[in-house]
Amino acid sequence: MTKIIYLNGPSSSGKTTLAKALQEALLEPYLHVGIDKIIGFMPAKINNWEGGSAPLGFSWEAATDPTGHPIYNIHVGPFAQKVARSLKDIAHLLASQNYHLIIDDVAFGAIEVEEWKKTLKNYKVIYVGVTAPLEILEERECARGNRFVGSARAQYFKVHENVSYDLEIDSHLETLDTNVKRILRALSEK
Repeated sequence: MTKIIYLNGPSSSGKTTLAKALQEALLEPYLHVGIDKIIGFMPAKINNWEGGSAPLGFSWEAATDPTGHPIYNIHVGPFAQKVARSLKDIAHLLASQNYHLIIDDVAFGAIEVEEWKKTLKNYKVIYVGVTAPLEILEERECARGNRFVGSARAQYFKVHENVSYDLEIDSHLETLDTNVKRILRALSEK
């Protein structure tokens, strides 16, 4: 039976690092699919990763949170919305072809995660919330150098809102090895 590990968390929470470690630890081969990978399919001119408008694709909009901190909210234009929906279709197709999957996503709250649950309802899925303390996310975001500083803060308060997971992990408080083992154990018990 097809098995799927769904990882959801804000930018810089460690989802991609965790996905790669899981691929190495799992005995069976798992494909790693995610929103960043499918964004890579898009023409660069459709998105604006430098700030400013990108009516069709993904872009970042400067704002301020209620505490006065600068943040960047993601704008998702109509072409980007179509691409994001296609990620679910791609995952469903791969699962239907008996590929085991690790899905790496940034879904905003219960409504978006429920869409995944409907898409993958016929498969064995473990839903994992991945997080870290806000100050750690911001440190990682700065260190990466390829993210808008403030995007992790904007996502931190929205990504896990009202979401029920099979497992929640903190990529700062626990080691990568510990988190991999926790996920493998939860997957075996599912």
